[in-house]
Amino acid sequence: MKYPKTLSLLAAALTALATFAVPVQQVQAADAFPAHPVRFIVPLGPGSGSDTITRLVAKLVTPELKGQSTFIDNKPGGDAVLAVQATLASPADGYSVLMLSPSSMVINPLINDGLPYDAQKDLRPVATMLRSAAVLVTGASSPYKTYAETMAAAKKNPKTVSMASYSNHYRIGALMLQQGAGVEFNYIPYKTPGQVQTDLMGGQVDLALLDIGGALPLIASGKVRALAVTGKERHPKLANVPTVRESGQPNYDLYVWIGLGVAAKTPEPVVKTLEAALLKAMAQPEFKTYVTETAGAEVYTVGSKEMGDMIASETARYRALSKQVDLAQK
Repeated sequence: MKYPKTLSLLAAALTALATFAVPVQQVQAADAFPAHPVRFIVPLGPGSGSDTITRLVAKLVTPELKGQSTFIDNKPGGDAVLAVQATLASPADGYSVLMLSPSSMVINPLINDGLPYDAQKDLRPVATMLRSAAVLVTGASSPYKTYAETMAAAKKNPKTVSMASYSNHYRIGALMLQQGAGVEFNYIPYKTPGQVQTDLMGGQVDLALLDIGGALPLIASGKVRALAVTGKERHPKLANVPTVRESGQPNYDLYVWIGLGVAAKTPEPVVKTLEAALLKAMAQPEFKTYVTETAGAEVYTVGSKEMGDMIASETARYRALSKQVDLAQK
């Protein structure tokens, strides 16, 4: 009679051991991490702004990772699809860190049903690096002097005010402007921001949303005119330019952010080790100076949970918009 009871107790003990085995293994993995170089995968080519800031973070985080070296693996192409696939094809052990952006985590999943992965299920955010608002600009010879004048003209004569569009992210920003102001722009697709800038200065297109860092020299030289910035607050280098919120759309904001993530199956203790190391590295003056002075952006460093909440919020907002308009760049 006691034999079955003994077996039951043994089974219960084995079950308990199995339950605790994985966490113990994960803790051991975190204690050993990192034991060899850490790869940072960038979905853009060398020399891009995102590549440069990722290289800086990879350099600064080395002392926080037991002195282990880091290296950059550029995998441009497919709107970040190639870089995501490379990350997911590697062991989920924290040694492959992927640069994330709104395009890879929010926009691509909404406009591309054929992705070979589920970005928000297969990837785990670890920390953000920075974010940058955009600026709505017009040419120096444009008749539009203010945001209000521009929207009044667009409302009076629908589809007569042209809006340059060179990325899905900024197209979404323009669509939100359009929706909030009750207007309809004439969208003109471009492939690169350089082409947009040339046609803005030449008067071939009326409006565009541009990255503030790239637009600042053009604004300072008088080649384009800033009408409004898309952040929640005014940009320190464009203190005289109102926000879209101040200009009549109180709930509007648009940011391009850059962060880092890993495969979702990466052990939690390893994720926490990476998160702490990255946040400490990005607290250094060298990082802050580069972001604010060179990139013209905002230091925006939050950890895994806050980054995940931000991605979820943006996804919900853009998904609601997608039910009313086509988000894809034409």
